[in-house]
Amino acid sequence: MQIQRINITLPSDLARNLRRTIPARSRSKFIAEALEDKLNRKKNLKKDLIASLKANRKLYEQVQNDWAPIEVEAWPE
Repeated sequence: MQIQRINITLPSDLARNLRRTIPARSRSKFIAEALEDKLNRKKNLKKDLIASLKANRKLYEQVQNDWAPIEVEAWPE
């Protein structure tokens, strides 16, 4: 695996907490793992939301059909 050095900025309290909690020689690995986990969850969230919408499509259509008469009643004549 190639490694690339980057500079980031963190809020002071977060940086202080990182220094207090994670030993100096382990911080890069900790940050890389945390970032990878967060990116994977974000990517999976989008897939999960799309799958959920597809799975519940009939339910959403039924709810829409159930409310359609009431929506028509609300329109002024």
